[in-house]
This record gives sequence, structure tokens and C-alpha cells, in this order.
Amino acid sequence: MRKGGNSTGIIANVFGAFRAKYRPLLLSRGEYVPTGTLRDNDIVGAIADAIAKNVGKLQPQVIRKDEKGLTVKNDYLARLLTLRPCPEMSTYDFLYRIASDLVYTSNSFSVIFYNEDFTRVTSIQTITTKSYRIFEDDRHNVLFRFRWDYDGETYTVPYQNVIHIKARYNKKRFLGTSPDIELKRSLDLVETSGEIIKNMVSRSNSLAGYLKYSNLADDEELKKIARDFQDAYMNKENAGGIAAIDSTVEFKEITQRTPNVPTAQITFLRDNVYRYYGVNEKVLTSTLSDQEWISFYENVIEPIAIQLGYEFTFKLLTPREIGYGNKIEFTANLLQYATLQTRDTIGGNMFDRGAMTINEYRALMYYGPVEDGDVRMVSLNYVKAGDQSLYQVGQDGQQGGDGEPPPGQQDRQRRAMEAAARAYFTAMKGG
Repeated sequence: MRKGGNSTGIIANVFGAFRAKYRPLLLSRGEYVPTGTLRDNDIVGAIADAIAKNVGKLQPQVIRKDEKGLTVKNDYLARLLTLRPCPEMSTYDFLYRIASDLVYTSNSFSVIFYNEDFTRVTSIQTITTKSYRIFEDDRHNVLFRFRWDYDGETYTVPYQNVIHIKARYNKKRFLGTSPDIELKRSLDLVETSGEIIKNMVSRSNSLAGYLKYSNLADDEELKKIARDFQDAYMNKENAGGIAAIDSTVEFKEITQRTPNVPTAQITFLRDNVYRYYGVNEKVLTSTLSDQEWISFYENVIEPIAIQLGYEFTFKLLTPREIGYGNKIEFTANLLQYATLQTRDTIGGNMFDRGAMTINEYRALMYYGPVEDGDVRMVSLNYVKAGDQSLYQVGQDGQQGGDGEPPPGQQDRQRRAMEAAARAYFTAMKGG
């Protein structure tokens, strides 16, 4: 990556191998959007925090395909994504930042850093831009040019090296539709209503009226008397609303009519912003029921997770890896907002069928792990899933259960049975 042809900063050092020089003159077919901001609005800020906190809980998984099928791998790329995509951010912070940028600007950008020979990803850095543009050069290479908010410098990188997540992708070729214009009317009206309330509060303890001066005076003297009176008594420091005047001046108070607070209108405008982002008051206060959480996840969180999976797969894996079925997914625990009764019902069914280990079931019920609890059990007589045939046909493959397993096998079965019993009695006694 280059800044006007001269390398500078951490990004330029990483992308020193990218030798092409791109001048500030860009082609007309590029797309440019000044980065408008909603970051100072309290309503949008609350929405961004609620959505970003739930996106931050997503778990990235690098899924590789081998001769046994799809398996989740704990390789270098998986550890990078699941622990710390860049030096200053954990995975939660990284995903939180992506989701919040998506709420504020409908576009989130993260630059991929490679080692010197571009054989390994070293980090992925989310960036906040002051301005940006996506365009094609004369060789039809798609490039991303941005002014980084971190140092105020301008950089150009290949678009292939940018994780770009969009919202409301319906008007431009590369970019999501910015919410600034679409929400401007509603937010302006909410702000105006807030100013009305602010003015009402500021005038609630102030005097309002006119002065009747008993002596003769010209206009300039009357203005001075009124100005002095106003400076002395009609300000926020006069919290008691009391003034002291002599016999030459008589104050006539004017009763102010207090306007009604437009509560219904403010609620409608606020709900209009909520509808724009697909949230409601329960999302912001974390009081969702099971079904409401599923609806919120499917409508808001899951589309972001799908986009993350597609972008990370296409930008981080090679075409050969993708051709073999490898992919990157971002998954969520859909039971995190479920009640204990729902967790027990679903988890119990999965546990009995061998789809969940003892420790996974305990974690679902907010209990800690136990020794020898990382085994799957089925409801034959609660034996290991891999020992079902041994239990049914015996050690030598003969029909019947009289064949005794070897001592080591007996010991493992005994420990598994004891772990299952401990988990059962712990749950029955409430932990």
C-alpha cells in the first residue's frame, strides 16, 4: 500500500511489496461517499451498542474439508480469528467495531495484513475513515482509497485486501446506502423536540414580564434599566425567581403558558429509528423472550454473520481451498437468551442422543466442567457413543452382552458413568 507514492506508517510497511503508485486523480466510474456520521446521536448510539454487543458474541470457525468430511480446524488462521485478529483488539472488540461501523455508516472496512511474501495473514485491522473511494484503474483492478482517521493520511490498497461488510446494499455498485439521509428527518425532529424541552426547563425558574418606570426617561435610559434588571435577575443564577426593586420601578409579571411536551410524537419518531434498524426497546434493555431473541437474531444478527462468513472465506482463503469446500463461518449460541427450562429441554434431548458432551450440557446450564466430562453419552445405559457396538455384541463381535470388556475399558466406562451421575445429581439439587 502506498500513500501518494511514498511509504509511511505501519500499513505502508506491511504493504511495501505492493509497488503500484496511484495518484489522487481517480476515474469517474469510482464510487465515493463522504463519511457522514451519526455517532453523536444518543438513539443511534444505543442501537449500535445493542447490535454490536450481540455481533461480538459470534464465534469464527475455520472449517476444513478432509477425507472424513467437514471438520473445525484449530490452525494458525483459526487462532488468529478466534483470539486476536490485530494486536490492539480481541475478537469481541474486532466484531463489535465492525458492527458499530455498519450501523453508523452502512459500510465497515478492515484491511488484511500479510507477511513479506504474502503467504500468511499477520493481522486484520478495522479502520475508521474520514473519506474513502472504491474505483477501478485503467487495468480494471478494483482499488480502495481511504483517508485513515488514525493519522489523517491517504492510502490505496487492492480491494481484495479489504474485508468490506455492507448494509442496505441497493443503490451503488460497491457501497451500502448511508443512513444519514434516510434518518435525517426523523432525527432532526427528535432533536427539535429535545430543544423544546430544554428551553422549557431553562425558563421554568426565570422571570418574564415588563418594567414600569415611574420617572421620565428617554429610550436609551429605559433600555439600560431593562438590561440591568435582566442581567441581575433573569438568568440561571437567580434560581429562586425573586427580584428586589425600588419605588421608581414596578415589575409586571407575564404568566407564561407552558407548552405540552410532544411525548407521542417523540415516541413515534424514536420508534421510526428503531424500525429502520430492526430493533425495539426490549433489544436495547435486554428483556427479550426466547422467541423475540430468535426473531431479532434472524432479522439483524444472522445477516451480518452470513456476510462475515462470505467475505472472510473469499478474502482469506485461496481459490484452491475454497474449491475443496473449506470455509469460514461465524456462529452464535441461539440458546443464550433462552430460559433454563428451554435449555434443559433442548439440551437434554441432545445429550440423550449423544450430540452433546457432559461438560457442554453443564455449560448450557451455567455449571462448570467436571473431570472426565468431555464424553458423549447415549441412553442405552449411558455408555460412550463409540462403545455402543461393544455393549451390544461383546468384545469379540459375538451377539449378547456377556463379553467382558478389558480392564482399561471397564475403568473408562466406570468414570464416564460416575461423571454422568454427578452431573445428574448436581442438576437435581440445583447446582
